Amino acid sequence: MAIAIQIVSSHPLLIRAVSGIMSHAKDLRVRVLPPAFSEAEAINQSDSPRLFVLDACSLNTDLGPLAGRCRASAPGSKFLALLPPRDDRHAEKIRLFSWGIDGFVELHKSWQKEMSQAIRSILKGQLWVPPEVLLAFVKQAKALLEAQLLHGHFLTAREAEILQLLMRRLTNKEISSGLGISERTVKFHVSNILGKLQLEDRRGLSPGNLGFKISASEA
Repeated sequence: MAIAIQIVSSHPLLIRAVSGIMSHAKDLRVRVLPPAFSEAEAINQSDSPRLFVLDACSLNTDLGPLAGRCRASAPGSKFLALLPPRDDRHAEKIRLFSWGIDGFVELHKSWQKEMSQAIRSILKGQLWVPPEVLLAFVKQAKALLEAQLLHGHFLTAREAEILQLLMRRLTNKEISSGLGISERTVKFHVSNILGKLQLEDRRGLSPGNLGFKISASEA
């Protein structure tokens, strides 16, 4: 099922610019919902999955937990974060990626063209994330795997794949949809993963709870 697009922002000029981008992207053929000026508006408008375009410049909240709350209200949603341009954004992008955000566009001079490309990519089920961010995230997952190997446990290839999705806070339903397997199978794998990692529940899989730090070279 195709998902709609909705910008969540309190900045009228940015909303107008994003609306203009969508109106010119005729090939996308997606429904554009009215903008939400706050989290409450976004959550209350619909419980159907959407591509949320989150404006970090005007929303006075942490985009990570915001994405988590939006996903809880509209399971299966995707997220594109609009960030102010800075040279030291990798650490922040890694953190937000771990919250399940699928792409980032910095509001530099050519952001409008990049945003069109990012939306197309995310709607196809791909990520719009810098290679450095993906590499750092993979290193976090690898460190976790190495830690559990010390206890004599081994994850299967499928379990390792699901582990990375769990670390991005995806639900069983979202993992099931993304991998093309049943929710019951996902639940079985999650139970095995938690058992092998000696964790009580999936909350222990977030990078923060696992004690991972982002080094200067990764940031």
